[in-house]
Amino acid sequence: MSQAYRRRRLLGSAGFSLSELAVGMSVLGVLATLALPTAWTMLPASTARSGAREIQAAFNQARMVAIQTRQNVCVQAVAGGLKLLQGTCAGTAWVGQDTSDSGVITLSSAVVPSGAWPIFTPFGTASTSGVLTVSHASGTSVTVTVEPSGRVTIP
Repeated sequence: MSQAYRRRRLLGSAGFSLSELAVGMSVLGVLATLALPTAWTMLPASTARSGAREIQAAFNQARMVAIQTRQNVCVQAVAGGLKLLQGTCAGTAWVGQDTSDSGVITLSSAVVPSGAWPIFTPFGTASTSGVLTVSHASGTSVTVTVEPSGRVTIP
């Protein structure tokens, strides 16, 4: 046996052949082709759901503020987010955790909320309850329900 043959046999073959690389790239291409449409349809739905969760959190915060301050808290949509208004829907904005200096709770998702905005009482119930629809530009929407008991749910 020659020395070069022994060295090749001890080291084994290193790397991939051109045909193995081509097959691997083809498999990756097929998987990407199958996964991309699914990802494009799931993105707007997850954005709408994220916006609904943000609004749910703001409603729960409004409920807790109403209980702690022992007064009604009205949730209203404003440019850039939501405001928690104390006493009445024309009252002063509550400023605290998660709000700006002017009392705005910023919503980060690119969604548009519409529907009934709740008013929470000092007992944690909702004197104005209803369904709020959170929509994404693609047409995907999620509902946020405020029950008379004050419970805020996303189906």
